[in-house]
Amino acid sequence: MEGLNKMKSHGELTANMAQKISQDWEERGYKVLYDHGPSNENVGKIVSAIKKEYRKEDELSQLDIAIVKQGSNQVAALVEIEETTDKPKTFFGDIFGVLFGEYICFKRRELHVGDFTTLILVGINKTNHKGRNEIILEKVNRVKNSMGTQNARIKKVVIKTYSDERELLEKLPLLLDKALKGKL
Repeated sequence: MEGLNKMKSHGELTANMAQKISQDWEERGYKVLYDHGPSNENVGKIVSAIKKEYRKEDELSQLDIAIVKQGSNQVAALVEIEETTDKPKTFFGDIFGVLFGEYICFKRRELHVGDFTTLILVGINKTNHKGRNEIILEKVNRVKNSMGTQNARIKKVVIKTYSDERELLEKLPLLLDKALKGKL
């Protein structure tokens, strides 16, 4: 993790996280897909869209990481990493950009979300806004429960703030582990 404090390019933290967890999750029977990093079969756009055969104007948001059960298109976890903020406006945009969608796609291949999927948003801020994040989640869940979109069937939404990049790289794998074990 040398140079961690010198990260400058957008997505470098995401790529580091995805590469860090990939081997562990592959051994557990999952594939880690992500949108930043050196080109390979696991790197590409993860899109929430309103149409299956979407065009640019049909995209609602893009996600950073998807953990998918091998041999299927079932998404166990979707992750959005806000590398520079934890503002409520940004979190609401990230969450509803996913939940208002009908499809999640990776390299234009449909992935399936449902009551087996956790959506995790993480941000970086020296101040822990746990109380505020809980209020945001309460409001999100009220709205989510009344939505009729396919992506609103995602079982759980989680927001977590870390104090810096180092803490995120250290603790996000533990959060993902809990999510995939159903212990969040």
